[in-house]
Amino acid sequence: MNMAAYLIDGIRKFGEYEQFIYIANDKRTILKNTEIDRRARSLATGLQKAGIGKGDIVGVMVGNILEIPELMNGIMRMGAAYLPIIFMLTPKEIRYILEDSQAGILITEKNMWPKMKEALEGNTFVKQIIVIGAGPGDDLPEKFIPYEDFVANDGSQGDVRDLSPDDLGILMYTSGSTGFPKGVMLTHGNLVGNMLQGFKVWPYEERKEVSYACVPMNHIYGCLGYHEACYFGGKLILVPPFDPVKTLEHMTEFKVSVTGLVPTMIILMMMVYKPEQHSLKSMKYCVSAGAPLAEETLLQAQQMFGIKIYHGYGCTEAGPTIARQPREGKFKAGSVGPALPGLEMRLVDDEGREVPRGQVGEIIVKGPGVTKGYWNKPRETAEALRDGWLHTGDLGRLDEDGELFIVGRKKDLIIKGGENIDPGVSENVLAKHPAVMMVATVGIPDAKYGEEVASAVVLKPGQQATEEDLLAYAKEHLHSFVAPKRIFFMPSFPMTGTGKLLKREIKEIVKDK
Repeated sequence: MNMAAYLIDGIRKFGEYEQFIYIANDKRTILKNTEIDRRARSLATGLQKAGIGKGDIVGVMVGNILEIPELMNGIMRMGAAYLPIIFMLTPKEIRYILEDSQAGILITEKNMWPKMKEALEGNTFVKQIIVIGAGPGDDLPEKFIPYEDFVANDGSQGDVRDLSPDDLGILMYTSGSTGFPKGVMLTHGNLVGNMLQGFKVWPYEERKEVSYACVPMNHIYGCLGYHEACYFGGKLILVPPFDPVKTLEHMTEFKVSVTGLVPTMIILMMMVYKPEQHSLKSMKYCVSAGAPLAEETLLQAQQMFGIKIYHGYGCTEAGPTIARQPREGKFKAGSVGPALPGLEMRLVDDEGREVPRGQVGEIIVKGPGVTKGYWNKPRETAEALRDGWLHTGDLGRLDEDGELFIVGRKKDLIIKGGENIDPGVSENVLAKHPAVMMVATVGIPDAKYGEEVASAVVLKPGQQATEEDLLAYAKEHLHSFVAPKRIFFMPSFPMTGTGKLLKREIKEIVKDK
Protein backbone atom coordinates (compact mmCIF):
# COMPACT_ATOMS: atom_id res chain seq x y z
CA MET A 1 0.00 0.00 0.00
CA ASN A 2 1.17 3.53 -0.81
CA MET A 3 -0.96 6.63 -1.33
CA ALA A 4 1.52 7.76 -4.00
CA ALA A 5 0.73 4.69 -6.11
CA TYR A 6 -2.49 6.28 -7.38
CA LEU A 7 -0.47 8.47 -9.76
CA ILE A 8 1.09 5.35 -11.35
CA ASP A 9 -2.23 3.51 -11.34
CA GLY A 10 -3.84 6.46 -13.11
CA ILE A 11 -1.21 6.47 -15.84
CA ARG A 12 -1.77 2.75 -16.42
CA LYS A 13 -5.55 3.12 -16.44
CA PHE A 14 -6.06 6.41 -18.28
CA GLY A 15 -2.81 6.82 -20.19
CA GLU A 16 -0.91 10.07 -20.56
CA TYR A 17 -3.01 13.23 -20.24
CA GLU A 18 -2.78 16.85 -19.09
CA GLN A 19 -3.41 16.44 -15.38
CA PHE A 20 -2.25 19.67 -13.78
CA ILE A 21 -2.66 23.32 -14.74
CA TYR A 22 -0.87 25.95 -12.70
CA ILE A 23 -1.97 29.58 -13.11
CA ALA A 24 0.12 32.39 -11.61
CA ASN A 25 0.23 36.02 -12.75
CA ASP A 26 -1.91 34.99 -15.74
CA LYS A 27 0.83 32.60 -16.87
CA ARG A 28 -0.34 29.02 -17.38
CA THR A 29 1.85 25.96 -17.06
CA ILE A 30 0.48 22.54 -17.96
CA LEU A 31 1.96 19.27 -16.72
CA LYS A 32 1.06 15.80 -17.94
CA ASN A 33 0.69 13.01 -15.42
CA THR A 34 3.77 11.30 -16.87
CA GLU A 35 5.84 14.47 -16.33
CA ILE A 36 4.75 14.68 -12.69
CA ASP A 37 5.71 11.01 -12.29
CA ARG A 38 9.15 11.60 -13.84
CA ARG A 39 9.91 14.54 -11.57
CA ALA A 40 8.56 12.72 -8.51
CA ARG A 41 10.91 9.82 -9.30
CA SER A 42 13.84 12.25 -9.46
CA LEU A 43 12.90 13.83 -6.13
CA ALA A 44 12.59 10.40 -4.48
CA THR A 45 15.99 9.45 -5.87
CA GLY A 46 17.58 12.68 -4.66
CA LEU A 47 16.16 12.20 -1.18
CA GLN A 48 17.55 8.69 -0.91
CA LYS A 49 20.97 9.79 -2.13
CA ALA A 50 20.85 12.45 0.60
CA GLY A 51 20.36 9.75 3.23
CA ILE A 52 16.59 9.96 3.68
CA GLY A 53 14.99 6.58 4.28
CA LYS A 54 11.67 5.02 5.11
CA GLY A 55 9.96 6.75 8.02
CA ASP A 56 12.16 9.85 7.92
CA ILE A 57 10.49 13.27 8.00
CA VAL A 58 10.84 15.71 5.09
CA GLY A 59 9.66 19.24 5.86
CA VAL A 60 8.09 21.28 3.07
CA MET A 61 7.23 24.96 3.41
CA VAL A 62 5.97 26.33 0.11
CA GLY A 63 2.94 28.17 -1.19
CA ASN A 64 0.65 26.94 -3.96
CA ILE A 65 3.38 26.37 -6.54
CA LEU A 66 3.97 24.28 -9.65
CA GLU A 67 6.03 21.67 -7.79
CA ILE A 68 3.29 20.72 -5.29
CA PRO A 69 2.23 17.40 -6.92
CA GLU A 70 5.77 16.08 -7.32
CA LEU A 71 6.68 17.10 -3.76
CA MET A 72 3.78 15.17 -2.21
CA ASN A 73 4.23 12.17 -4.46
CA GLY A 74 8.02 12.04 -4.48
CA ILE A 75 8.35 12.11 -0.70
CA MET A 76 5.63 9.55 0.01
CA ARG A 77 6.50 7.17 -2.82
CA MET A 78 9.90 6.36 -1.30
CA GLY A 79 8.47 5.80 2.19
CA ALA A 80 9.36 9.09 3.84
CA ALA A 81 6.73 11.17 5.66
CA TYR A 82 5.52 14.39 4.06
CA LEU A 83 5.49 17.29 6.53
CA PRO A 84 3.69 20.32 5.03
CA ILE A 85 4.33 23.53 6.99
CA ILE A 86 1.87 26.39 6.70
CA PHE A 87 3.91 29.33 5.43
CA MET A 88 1.71 31.87 7.25
CA LEU A 89 2.94 30.64 10.63
CA THR A 90 5.36 32.75 12.64
CA PRO A 91 9.09 31.87 12.77
CA LYS A 92 8.55 30.76 16.38
CA GLU A 93 5.81 28.31 15.37
CA ILE A 94 7.85 27.01 12.43
CA ARG A 95 10.86 26.54 14.72
CA TYR A 96 8.71 24.49 17.08
CA ILE A 97 7.45 22.25 14.25
CA LEU A 98 10.94 21.63 12.85
CA GLU A 99 12.38 20.81 16.25
CA ASP A 100 9.44 18.68 17.37
CA SER A 101 9.35 16.68 14.11
CA GLN A 102 13.15 16.41 13.83
CA ALA A 103 12.87 16.80 10.06
CA GLY A 104 16.20 15.94 8.42
CA ILE A 105 15.64 17.78 5.15
CA LEU A 106 13.73 20.95 4.44
CA ILE A 107 12.32 22.06 1.08
CA THR A 108 11.26 25.69 0.78
CA GLU A 109 11.02 28.60 -1.66
CA LYS A 110 13.59 31.33 -2.18
CA ASN A 111 11.10 34.07 -1.26
CA MET A 112 10.38 32.36 2.08
CA TRP A 113 14.01 32.12 3.09
CA PRO A 114 14.12 35.20 5.40
CA LYS A 115 11.37 33.73 7.61
CA MET A 116 12.85 30.26 7.43
CA LYS A 117 16.31 31.56 8.32
CA GLU A 118 14.93 32.96 11.57
CA ALA A 119 13.02 29.74 12.26
CA LEU A 120 16.16 27.62 11.79
CA GLU A 121 18.27 29.46 14.37
CA GLY A 122 19.71 26.85 16.72
CA ASN A 123 18.19 23.91 14.82
CA THR A 124 20.47 20.86 14.80
CA PHE A 125 18.19 18.40 13.00
CA VAL A 126 17.92 19.88 9.49
CA LYS A 127 21.01 18.70 7.62
CA GLN A 128 20.15 20.00 4.16
CA ILE A 129 17.97 22.78 2.79
CA ILE A 130 16.59 22.53 -0.73
CA VAL A 131 15.45 25.86 -2.12
CA ILE A 132 13.03 26.16 -5.04
CA GLY A 133 13.87 29.11 -7.27
CA ALA A 134 17.41 29.49 -5.93
CA GLY A 135 20.55 29.73 -8.01
CA PRO A 136 24.20 30.84 -7.99
CA GLY A 137 24.83 34.15 -6.23
CA ASP A 138 21.87 33.89 -3.87
CA ASP A 139 22.52 34.76 -0.22
CA LEU A 140 21.76 31.37 1.24
CA PRO A 141 23.57 29.08 3.73
CA GLU A 142 26.28 26.61 2.82
CA LYS A 143 24.09 23.56 3.34
CA PHE A 144 21.49 24.66 0.78
CA ILE A 145 21.12 23.23 -2.71
CA PRO A 146 18.94 24.59 -5.54
CA TYR A 147 15.92 22.35 -6.10
CA GLU A 148 16.62 21.83 -9.80
CA ASP A 149 20.14 20.61 -8.97
CA PHE A 150 18.72 18.24 -6.35
CA VAL A 151 16.34 16.57 -8.83
CA ALA A 152 18.89 16.47 -11.69
CA ASN A 153 19.31 12.70 -11.68
CA ASP A 154 18.13 9.63 -13.58
CA GLY A 155 15.29 8.78 -11.18
CA SER A 156 16.65 5.24 -10.80
CA GLN A 157 15.62 5.00 -7.14
CA GLY A 158 12.15 6.44 -7.64
CA ASP A 159 9.96 3.36 -7.69
CA VAL A 160 6.90 3.44 -5.45
CA ARG A 161 7.72 1.48 -2.32
CA ASP A 162 5.15 -1.01 -1.03
CA LEU A 163 4.42 -0.02 2.55
CA SER A 164 2.40 -1.23 5.50
CA PRO A 165 -0.96 0.48 6.11
CA ASP A 166 0.51 1.55 9.47
CA ASP A 167 3.48 3.35 7.93
CA LEU A 168 3.43 7.12 8.35
CA GLY A 169 2.47 9.01 5.18
CA ILE A 170 1.80 12.56 6.33
CA LEU A 171 2.78 14.38 9.52
CA MET A 172 0.55 17.42 9.63
CA TYR A 173 0.61 19.97 12.40
CA THR A 174 -2.72 21.44 13.40
CA SER A 175 -3.25 25.06 12.47
CA GLY A 176 -3.19 26.21 16.07
CA SER A 177 -6.75 27.58 16.04
CA THR A 178 -7.22 26.09 19.51
CA GLY A 179 -3.65 26.13 20.84
CA PHE A 180 -0.01 25.34 19.98
CA PRO A 181 0.37 23.02 16.97
CA LYS A 182 0.33 19.25 17.45
CA GLY A 183 1.70 16.83 14.85
CA VAL A 184 -1.10 14.59 13.57
CA MET A 185 0.21 11.24 12.32
CA LEU A 186 -1.69 9.98 9.27
CA THR A 187 -0.69 6.60 7.92
CA HIS A 188 -1.04 5.39 4.35
CA GLY A 189 -3.90 3.23 5.61
CA ASN A 190 -5.60 6.32 7.06
CA LEU A 191 -5.22 8.29 3.83
CA VAL A 192 -6.30 5.55 1.43
CA GLY A 193 -9.16 4.36 3.64
CA ASN A 194 -10.63 7.81 4.13
CA MET A 195 -10.38 8.72 0.44
CA LEU A 196 -12.17 5.54 -0.64
CA GLN A 197 -14.88 6.08 1.98
CA GLY A 198 -15.51 9.57 0.63
CA PHE A 199 -16.00 8.33 -2.94
CA LYS A 200 -19.01 6.33 -1.80
CA VAL A 201 -20.83 9.61 -1.13
CA TRP A 202 -19.37 11.77 -3.90
CA PRO A 203 -18.61 9.41 -6.81
CA TYR A 204 -16.62 11.41 -9.33
CA GLU A 205 -16.78 10.43 -13.01
CA GLU A 206 -13.62 9.03 -14.54
CA ARG A 207 -11.73 11.43 -16.85
CA LYS A 208 -14.54 14.01 -16.70
CA GLU A 209 -13.92 16.03 -13.55
CA VAL A 210 -12.10 19.37 -13.49
CA SER A 211 -11.07 20.33 -9.96
CA TYR A 212 -10.13 23.84 -8.87
CA ALA A 213 -7.85 24.38 -5.87
CA CYS A 214 -7.56 27.84 -4.37
CA VAL A 215 -7.15 26.77 -0.74
CA PRO A 216 -3.58 26.26 0.54
CA MET A 217 -2.28 22.90 -0.63
CA ASN A 218 -0.34 22.49 2.62
CA HIS A 219 -3.68 21.72 4.26
CA ILE A 220 -4.92 18.13 4.49
CA TYR A 221 -7.76 18.88 2.05
CA GLY A 222 -5.20 19.97 -0.53
CA CYS A 223 -3.36 16.66 -0.16
CA LEU A 224 -6.64 14.77 -0.50
CA GLY A 225 -7.74 16.78 -3.55
CA TYR A 226 -4.68 15.96 -5.63
CA HIS A 227 -4.86 12.23 -4.93
CA GLU A 228 -8.58 12.22 -5.74
CA ALA A 229 -7.67 13.63 -9.17
CA CYS A 230 -5.13 10.82 -9.65
CA TYR A 231 -7.67 8.16 -8.70
CA PHE A 232 -10.37 9.31 -11.11
CA GLY A 233 -8.16 10.57 -13.90
CA GLY A 234 -9.24 14.14 -13.28
CA LYS A 235 -7.65 17.47 -14.07
CA LEU A 236 -6.56 19.79 -11.26
CA ILE A 237 -6.19 23.55 -11.63
CA LEU A 238 -4.09 25.24 -8.95
CA VAL A 239 -3.79 28.96 -8.26
CA PRO A 240 -1.64 30.79 -5.67
CA PRO A 241 -3.42 33.38 -3.49
CA PHE A 242 -7.20 33.33 -3.71
CA ASP A 243 -8.69 36.10 -5.85
CA PRO A 244 -12.51 36.05 -6.07
CA VAL A 245 -12.66 37.66 -9.53
CA LYS A 246 -9.99 35.37 -11.00
CA THR A 247 -11.62 32.35 -9.37
CA LEU A 248 -14.96 33.10 -11.01
CA GLU A 249 -13.26 33.72 -14.37
CA HIS A 250 -11.33 30.44 -14.18
CA MET A 251 -14.38 28.43 -13.12
CA THR A 252 -16.29 29.84 -16.06
CA GLU A 253 -13.51 29.27 -18.61
CA PHE A 254 -12.50 25.75 -17.55
CA LYS A 255 -16.02 24.55 -16.71
CA VAL A 256 -14.90 23.49 -13.25
CA SER A 257 -16.94 20.65 -11.75
CA VAL A 258 -15.31 20.18 -8.32
CA THR A 259 -14.03 22.74 -5.84
CA GLY A 260 -13.61 23.18 -2.12
CA LEU A 261 -14.05 26.62 -0.58
CA VAL A 262 -14.10 28.09 2.90
CA PRO A 263 -17.04 30.37 3.81
CA THR A 264 -14.97 33.55 3.53
CA MET A 265 -14.19 32.73 -0.10
CA ILE A 266 -17.85 32.17 -0.90
CA ILE A 267 -18.78 35.53 0.65
CA LEU A 268 -16.09 37.36 -1.34
CA MET A 269 -17.17 35.65 -4.57
CA MET A 270 -20.75 36.76 -3.98
CA MET A 271 -19.58 40.36 -3.74
CA VAL A 272 -18.00 40.35 -7.22
CA TYR A 273 -20.23 37.87 -9.09
CA LYS A 274 -21.61 39.13 -12.40
CA PRO A 275 -24.16 36.80 -14.01
CA GLU A 276 -23.52 38.25 -17.48
CA GLN A 277 -19.82 37.29 -17.19
CA HIS A 278 -19.64 34.32 -14.83
CA SER A 279 -21.22 30.88 -14.97
CA LEU A 280 -20.91 28.06 -12.45
CA LYS A 281 -23.44 25.79 -14.17
CA SER A 282 -20.78 23.10 -14.72
CA MET A 283 -20.28 22.71 -10.96
CA LYS A 284 -21.28 19.31 -9.54
CA TYR A 285 -19.55 19.55 -6.21
CA CYS A 286 -19.09 23.03 -4.81
CA VAL A 287 -18.14 22.24 -1.24
CA SER A 288 -18.05 24.54 1.75
CA ALA A 289 -15.81 23.22 4.51
CA GLY A 290 -13.32 24.30 7.13
CA ALA A 291 -15.78 26.45 9.09
CA PRO A 292 -19.56 26.88 9.36
CA LEU A 293 -21.32 28.82 6.59
CA ALA A 294 -24.30 30.78 7.92
CA GLU A 295 -27.55 29.31 6.62
CA GLU A 296 -28.75 32.65 5.26
CA THR A 297 -25.49 33.15 3.36
CA LEU A 298 -25.68 29.59 2.00
CA LEU A 299 -29.17 30.12 0.60
CA GLN A 300 -28.24 33.49 -0.91
CA ALA A 301 -25.11 32.01 -2.55
CA GLN A 302 -27.04 29.08 -4.02
CA GLN A 303 -29.64 31.39 -5.50
CA MET A 304 -27.01 33.77 -6.88
CA PHE A 305 -24.76 31.11 -8.43
CA GLY A 306 -27.58 28.81 -9.50
CA ILE A 307 -25.96 25.72 -7.97
CA LYS A 308 -26.14 23.59 -4.84
CA ILE A 309 -23.38 24.19 -2.30
CA TYR A 310 -22.67 21.05 -0.32
CA HIS A 311 -21.17 20.86 3.12
CA GLY A 312 -18.48 18.52 4.28
CA TYR A 313 -17.14 18.09 7.78
CA GLY A 314 -13.94 16.66 9.11
CA CYS A 315 -10.69 17.34 10.89
CA THR A 316 -7.06 16.49 10.26
CA GLU A 317 -7.18 13.78 12.94
CA ALA A 318 -9.93 11.94 11.03
CA GLY A 319 -7.89 11.68 7.86
CA PRO A 320 -9.73 14.17 7.20
CA THR A 321 -13.37 13.56 6.19
CA ILE A 322 -16.07 12.59 8.69
CA ALA A 323 -19.32 13.52 6.91
CA ARG A 324 -20.43 14.61 3.44
CA GLN A 325 -23.77 16.00 2.41
CA PRO A 326 -25.23 13.65 -0.24
CA ARG A 327 -26.24 14.97 -3.65
CA GLU A 328 -29.27 12.73 -3.80
CA GLY A 329 -32.35 13.12 -1.62
CA LYS A 330 -33.68 16.11 0.27
CA PHE A 331 -31.25 19.01 0.60
CA LYS A 332 -31.06 20.25 4.20
CA ALA A 333 -29.52 23.68 4.68
CA GLY A 334 -27.03 23.60 7.54
CA SER A 335 -26.51 19.83 7.43
CA VAL A 336 -23.07 18.34 6.73
CA GLY A 337 -24.67 15.00 5.94
CA PRO A 338 -24.41 11.64 7.68
CA ALA A 339 -21.16 9.94 8.62
CA LEU A 340 -19.19 8.40 5.75
CA PRO A 341 -20.04 4.75 5.05
CA GLY A 342 -17.86 2.55 7.25
CA LEU A 343 -17.22 5.32 9.77
CA GLU A 344 -18.82 5.08 13.20
CA MET A 345 -20.00 8.35 14.72
CA ARG A 346 -21.60 9.11 18.07
CA LEU A 347 -22.64 12.25 19.92
CA VAL A 348 -21.89 12.06 23.62
CA ASP A 349 -22.23 14.15 26.79
CA ASP A 350 -19.40 15.06 29.19
CA GLU A 351 -19.63 11.62 30.82
CA GLY A 352 -19.31 9.85 27.46
CA ARG A 353 -22.95 8.79 27.30
CA GLU A 354 -24.63 8.89 23.90
CA VAL A 355 -27.21 11.68 23.66
CA PRO A 356 -30.64 11.24 22.02
CA ARG A 357 -31.32 12.48 18.47
CA GLY A 358 -31.87 16.21 18.39
CA GLN A 359 -29.72 16.92 21.45
CA VAL A 360 -26.28 18.50 21.32
CA GLY A 361 -23.23 16.38 22.12
CA GLU A 362 -19.54 16.09 21.35
CA ILE A 363 -18.81 14.37 18.04
CA ILE A 364 -16.67 11.25 18.43
CA VAL A 365 -15.70 8.93 15.56
CA LYS A 366 -14.03 5.61 14.89
CA GLY A 367 -12.87 4.34 11.49
CA PRO A 368 -10.03 3.64 9.06
CA GLY A 369 -9.12 7.31 8.62
CA VAL A 370 -8.61 8.11 12.30
CA THR A 371 -5.05 9.09 13.22
CA LYS A 372 -2.74 6.84 15.16
CA GLY A 373 -2.05 9.80 17.46
CA TYR A 374 -0.02 12.96 17.93
CA TRP A 375 3.71 12.96 17.26
CA ASN A 376 5.68 12.86 20.54
CA LYS A 377 2.51 13.65 22.51
CA PRO A 378 1.38 10.53 24.44
CA ARG A 379 -0.71 12.52 26.95
CA GLU A 380 -2.57 14.48 24.25
CA THR A 381 -3.01 11.27 22.25
CA ALA A 382 -4.57 9.52 25.25
CA GLU A 383 -6.94 12.47 25.77
CA ALA A 384 -8.09 12.54 22.14
CA LEU A 385 -8.20 8.78 21.47
CA ARG A 386 -10.18 6.79 24.03
CA ASP A 387 -10.96 3.16 23.33
CA GLY A 388 -10.33 3.81 19.64
CA TRP A 389 -12.75 6.75 19.50
CA LEU A 390 -11.47 10.14 18.37
CA HIS A 391 -12.95 12.92 20.49
CA THR A 392 -13.09 15.82 18.06
CA GLY A 393 -13.95 18.61 20.50
CA ASP A 394 -16.70 19.68 18.09
CA LEU A 395 -20.34 19.88 19.10
CA GLY A 396 -23.24 18.81 16.92
CA ARG A 397 -26.68 17.26 16.81
CA LEU A 398 -28.20 14.51 14.68
CA ASP A 399 -31.63 14.79 13.11
CA GLU A 400 -34.08 11.94 12.66
CA ASP A 401 -32.32 10.84 9.44
CA GLY A 402 -28.89 10.72 11.05
CA GLU A 403 -27.66 13.89 9.35
CA LEU A 404 -25.21 15.95 11.35
CA PHE A 405 -25.56 19.64 12.13
CA ILE A 406 -22.45 21.34 13.54
CA VAL A 407 -23.04 23.56 16.55
CA GLY A 408 -19.48 24.72 17.26
CA ARG A 409 -16.37 23.97 19.26
CA LYS A 410 -16.78 22.63 22.77
CA LYS A 411 -14.20 25.16 23.95
CA ASP A 412 -16.16 28.00 22.32
CA LEU A 413 -19.27 27.51 24.44
CA ILE A 414 -20.16 30.58 26.49
CA ILE A 415 -20.99 29.74 30.11
CA LYS A 416 -23.32 32.47 31.35
CA GLY A 417 -24.60 32.08 34.89
CA GLY A 418 -23.94 28.33 34.68
CA GLU A 419 -25.87 27.93 31.41
CA ASN A 420 -24.17 26.80 28.21
CA ILE A 421 -24.82 29.18 25.32
CA ASP A 422 -24.08 28.17 21.76
CA PRO A 423 -22.36 31.11 19.99
CA GLY A 424 -23.68 29.86 16.66
CA VAL A 425 -27.23 30.90 17.56
CA SER A 426 -26.45 34.63 17.58
CA GLU A 427 -23.94 34.27 14.74
CA ASN A 428 -26.62 32.87 12.43
CA VAL A 429 -29.00 35.70 13.31
CA LEU A 430 -26.51 38.53 12.89
CA ALA A 431 -25.26 37.03 9.61
CA LYS A 432 -28.70 37.76 8.13
CA HIS A 433 -28.33 41.50 8.71
CA PRO A 434 -27.73 43.14 5.31
CA ALA A 435 -24.70 45.12 6.54
CA VAL A 436 -22.86 42.17 8.11
CA MET A 437 -20.22 40.24 6.16
CA MET A 438 -18.77 38.13 8.99
CA VAL A 439 -19.59 37.60 12.65
CA ALA A 440 -17.98 35.76 15.57
CA THR A 441 -19.65 35.48 18.96
CA VAL A 442 -17.51 34.99 22.06
CA GLY A 443 -17.75 35.22 25.83
CA ILE A 444 -16.37 38.24 27.69
CA PRO A 445 -15.79 38.55 31.45
CA ASP A 446 -18.83 39.68 33.42
CA ALA A 447 -19.09 40.38 37.15
CA LYS A 448 -22.66 39.08 37.44
CA TYR A 449 -22.74 36.04 35.16
CA GLY A 450 -19.06 35.12 34.87
CA GLU A 451 -19.32 35.43 31.09
CA GLU A 452 -21.50 37.61 28.91
CA VAL A 453 -22.32 37.25 25.21
CA ALA A 454 -20.55 39.58 22.77
CA SER A 455 -20.25 39.57 18.99
CA ALA A 456 -17.38 40.78 16.80
CA VAL A 457 -18.54 41.95 13.38
CA VAL A 458 -16.94 42.75 10.03
CA LEU A 459 -19.20 44.91 7.88
CA LYS A 460 -19.59 44.55 4.13
CA PRO A 461 -17.70 47.17 2.10
CA GLY A 462 -19.82 50.30 1.72
CA GLN A 463 -22.30 49.23 4.42
CA GLN A 464 -22.87 50.96 7.74
CA ALA A 465 -24.40 49.88 11.03
CA THR A 466 -24.02 50.99 14.62
CA GLU A 467 -23.71 48.87 17.74
CA GLU A 468 -27.23 49.94 18.68
CA ASP A 469 -28.56 48.83 15.26
CA LEU A 470 -27.14 45.33 15.58
CA LEU A 471 -28.06 44.90 19.25
CA ALA A 472 -31.65 45.83 18.44
CA TYR A 473 -31.65 43.43 15.46
CA ALA A 474 -30.36 40.57 17.62
CA LYS A 475 -32.84 41.33 20.40
CA GLU A 476 -35.67 41.23 17.91
CA HIS A 477 -34.82 37.67 16.87
CA LEU A 478 -33.30 36.14 20.03
CA HIS A 479 -34.17 35.58 23.66
CA SER A 480 -32.54 38.33 25.71
CA PHE A 481 -30.47 35.83 27.72
CA VAL A 482 -28.62 34.49 24.65
CA ALA A 483 -28.55 37.72 22.61
CA PRO A 484 -25.23 39.64 22.54
CA LYS A 485 -24.94 42.57 24.92
CA ARG A 486 -21.99 44.15 23.12
CA ILE A 487 -20.99 44.53 19.46
CA PHE A 488 -17.35 45.10 18.52
CA PHE A 489 -16.52 46.20 14.99
CA MET A 490 -13.33 44.91 13.38
CA PRO A 491 -11.85 45.60 9.91
CA SER A 492 -11.12 41.88 9.47
CA PHE A 493 -10.84 38.69 11.50
CA PRO A 494 -7.64 36.80 12.30
CA MET A 495 -7.70 33.48 10.49
CA THR A 496 -5.61 30.41 9.90
CA GLY A 497 -4.05 29.85 6.50
CA THR A 498 -7.08 27.75 5.56
CA GLY A 499 -9.68 30.36 6.39
CA LYS A 500 -10.73 29.19 9.85
CA LEU A 501 -11.57 31.93 12.32
CA LEU A 502 -9.12 32.20 15.19
CA LYS A 503 -11.75 32.68 17.87
CA ARG A 504 -9.13 32.52 20.57
CA GLU A 505 -7.48 35.64 19.15
CA ILE A 506 -10.81 37.36 18.47
CA LYS A 507 -11.76 36.79 22.10
CA GLU A 508 -8.51 38.38 23.28
CA ILE A 509 -8.97 41.40 20.99
CA VAL A 510 -12.55 41.91 22.18
CA LYS A 511 -11.56 41.47 25.83
CA ASP A 512 -8.87 44.16 25.50
CA LYS A 513 -11.43 46.59 24.07
